Amino acid sequence: MKILVIAGRLIRQIAGDKRTLVVMLIAPVLIMSLLYLLLGNGVTKAKIDIVSADYTASEAMQDIADITLVSTEAEAIDRLTEGMSDGYISKDRYVAEGTDPSLTQLAKRVFLLYAQEQNMLSLPSQFTAQVEGLMEQPDVELYYGSADFEQFDFLAPSMMGFIIFFLVFLLAGIAFLRERISGTLDRILVSSLRRGQLVSGYFLGFGVFAALQTVVIQLYLMYVLKIHTGTDVLLVLLINLTIAGTSLAMGTLFSAFARNEFQLFQFIPIVIIPQVMFCGLFNLRETPQAVQYLAKIFPLTYGADALRKVMLRGAGFSDVLLDLLIMLGFTALFFLLNIQVLKKYRTL
Repeated sequence: MKILVIAGRLIRQIAGDKRTLVVMLIAPVLIMSLLYLLLGNGVTKAKIDIVSADYTASEAMQDIADITLVSTEAEAIDRLTEGMSDGYISKDRYVAEGTDPSLTQLAKRVFLLYAQEQNMLSLPSQFTAQVEGLMEQPDVELYYGSADFEQFDFLAPSMMGFIIFFLVFLLAGIAFLRERISGTLDRILVSSLRRGQLVSGYFLGFGVFAALQTVVIQLYLMYVLKIHTGTDVLLVLLINLTIAGTSLAMGTLFSAFARNEFQLFQFIPIVIIPQVMFCGLFNLRETPQAVQYLAKIFPLTYGADALRKVMLRGAGFSDVLLDLLIMLGFTALFFLLNIQVLKKYRTL
């Protein structure tokens, strides 16, 4: 009963702060929208200039490049230096802009196809059909995913997990810190409450809004941005709520070591930034083994891994059970540490 009293007070307090509610619900929507606009489709075509007056792009070329015909190489160079193209072709010269590796790779694909097309034109007609048969592209089957997948579909699970983790961490950390600064925590500690009851009450009260924020993020991704979430929507929600619970416990724990909001923000480079690096947004396959082991000490590693399994590979509950148990273990650890940290305020 005492736990519910504390939780109810927190819920009424946060619900009465309209600005906090607006930020809590609107901020993740804005962040996901901006990321979707920036990363939604990625760059799939290179902008290539060809010094020619009569070149006609084939269908295969149109699939990988936006071709512009220019009259002189000097004009092509001017367009490249002004950022209007990613490279140009002039007779036997193939020049890529070179600063962006991904665009350079796209340009190389265009150059290779152009060279193949020109070589085909130089062949005697009786050999053309035979060579075209040798160049026929194989039919590729996708074991996971679909041909409709875009870059953001691949990044969305890790991004969703990180945004939930980050925003819930801030929500819990700042709210719990204000409880201490305002003296509310001290007044509660002089009552007959035990530390476990106090932490449970705060956890439950903050958890309501953490869960609300999590649901808003997932619904926005599914029904507004139309991100592929797999077939088991409820399992995705369960994983997200587990991530939120872990972040909630961690946020309240670290807020106990801060005297003000600025000091709480100083924990972000230590606690939050590493989660970005190891949550799947970056491929760690070629990194040193020690770095891959380091990733395993961060909770979001397991949360993002579970989201990718379900959203991208159609995994079921049994496939992500271990990830969920590990995150629950982190949550329990932070919960117990919260209880121990309260000893410095009062021995209950």
